[in-house]
Amino acid sequence: MYGGHITLNGNLSQTINKSTFLLYKKIGEQYYDFQILEKIKSLIPEHIARLNEDDKIKSTMGWFKNDFMSWTPKDPRWNRCMDKGRGNLMHVRIVPGNSWKLRAMEIHRCDKCSYEYSFPRHGQILKIAEARTGRCSEWSMLFGAVMNVSKIETRIVHDFLDHCWNEALLKGKWVHMDSTLEYPISLDHPHYYEQNWGKKYEYVFAFSNDSVEDVTQRYTQNWDAVIKRRDEKRPSSFRGLFQI
Repeated sequence: MYGGHITLNGNLSQTINKSTFLLYKKIGEQYYDFQILEKIKSLIPEHIARLNEDDKIKSTMGWFKNDFMSWTPKDPRWNRCMDKGRGNLMHVRIVPGNSWKLRAMEIHRCDKCSYEYSFPRHGQILKIAEARTGRCSEWSMLFGAVMNVSKIETRIVHDFLDHCWNEALLKGKWVHMDSTLEYPISLDHPHYYEQNWGKKYEYVFAFSNDSVEDVTQRYTQNWDAVIKRRDEKRPSSFRGLFQI
């Protein structure tokens, strides 16, 4: 058993990557590390810190998405080598990391000019904050820390397809929160992915430092279809964390 919410049956315990659970446990622990949170706090503009809860959430999401973080594409193009008027598509080689602190290293290379750059997939909050770039996993890991330092308890949600986001405890209720989306879709729109991205869930888990909760029902409007997929695909297959 991991925490107080989910007991892993034989199928799940074999198919869920243990490194995923370890990573999210360590992320959750960092959310309560005073030294880490103090450094994260120093990044938040002072005018946002003084706002009430509702205004703070909206302003923080706007600042984080539009001013602080940048997106790292999966298929970047190198604009100095043009291909049919567009930047040349770079090839990527993924080197697995050796711990939750460095999950993987992506090495992107242009075949035309041999230009190369590396994108480390960090699990350390302060490393992500220093880089200020990433994909949904980096964004949700860091944004959870930003919310927690703002005294809004926040955890990470993983759909085991291709996306991560957050949930915040607001007025005693866990609420969908996604820093990669534009406000107001980014707040309390749990069915957005199913309706607009065509998500076909099997499992959606919410992770804290000491617990895991199956929150799939919160994100689907077709629970019967989810149950059917679970039954058809046992043992379930979960995609690795490095793909998001």
